[in-house]
Amino acid sequence: MLEIFAEDFKAAEPFFNRKKQHIPALSVLRRLYPGRVFVDNAVSPGLAIVWVTGRWMYAAGDVRSERSKALIRLFLQNIVIPDCVSRSAGWFEIYADDTEDWDRLFLGGVAGVRADKHFETVYELETGRFRTLQDFLRADAAEFEIDIAQYPIVAEDKSTSSHADRYFLEKKTFGASVKAGGVTVSFCRNNGFSVGNEYFVDADTYEKAERNKGYGTQAAAALIGYYLELDMIPLWETTQDNLASQRLALKLGFLPAEQYPVFTFELYN
Repeated sequence: MLEIFAEDFKAAEPFFNRKKQHIPALSVLRRLYPGRVFVDNAVSPGLAIVWVTGRWMYAAGDVRSERSKALIRLFLQNIVIPDCVSRSAGWFEIYADDTEDWDRLFLGGVAGVRADKHFETVYELETGRFRTLQDFLRADAAEFEIDIAQYPIVAEDKSTSSHADRYFLEKKTFGASVKAGGVTVSFCRNNGFSVGNEYFVDADTYEKAERNKGYGTQAAAALIGYYLELDMIPLWETTQDNLASQRLALKLGFLPAEQYPVFTFELYN
């Protein structure tokens, strides 16, 4: 696989411009989020991989040929695994289509890693079903406070060492936090994966003891309401076994739109 750079990113766009699950890859290809891009042929690619900085990879294209399979195995062994070792990261993930060819390639055995597969789902907001923050606020709101503020898209320690990508450190996004007793207990933000008027959200209530108190719902509703005023539509992504995330998505007014496999690789010696 050959690495290409910003001036050639358009060659890889046709692989990732048809599905909502690929918006993070498109964010990289359109220079809205940092990452690296690899293709099998710089002039007329039949295979492309977008590696989102600090996150995961998106792979698309034709992997029926032995040449394509060999190229991806070499990419994993010579580029991805050494990078993980250098960062003391013991695993990585690749998003791909749900086909037998990708299954055979990744689950059939790749040297140096153990592979597994699970499914994730993108949820789209049905704006007519969306319940606003006011629907979720308690009668006595004195126990907590909600704040919407700007945050960097990527933290400096997750940025690439490339000087060309340092300008991403100046890019900002918005997040909503919920504080209880002066301590942030839940947070929801636009994670920087945004194309057109759609964006992905990340949401988390940090401590187990603070969950199931409505804090995550309030943070998400506040952020979504803020962006709806800007005509921006959120997308929610969650794994097949994260029932709490699925319940929250449905509660807010999201409905499932796309399901797709994610291959997880664990390094071993």
